[in-house]
Amino acid sequence: MNEHDICWIKNSDYAEVTTPSGTAWKSKLMRYAESHPDEVKLIAENKDGSAVFHVPVNWIKCSPPRKVSEEQKAAAGERLRQMWEDRKMEEVEDEQRNTF
Repeated sequence: MNEHDICWIKNSDYAEVTTPSGTAWKSKLMRYAESHPDEVKLIAENKDGSAVFHVPVNWIKCSPPRKVSEEQKAAAGERLRQMWEDRKMEEVEDEQRNTF
């Protein structure tokens, strides 16, 4: 299956959400099913890897993509580079501590 499906009956508290395998949405709903078992339920995981969930209707929303300026993209890129440099330095320091 290669499609997402959201189905709910008017005035129902839950929607049925079907997601294909290997998608971010399926992964997110799996995490929610574990962290919020009283609200999100995995109903079925099919042989093709797709899955069916019951999700509260008020959790489902539609929103336009966020618009990001070139300056914001550059700043985010710089933060990411700095994070990786910091992580590499921590790894080097950990290796040095473990060597002695």
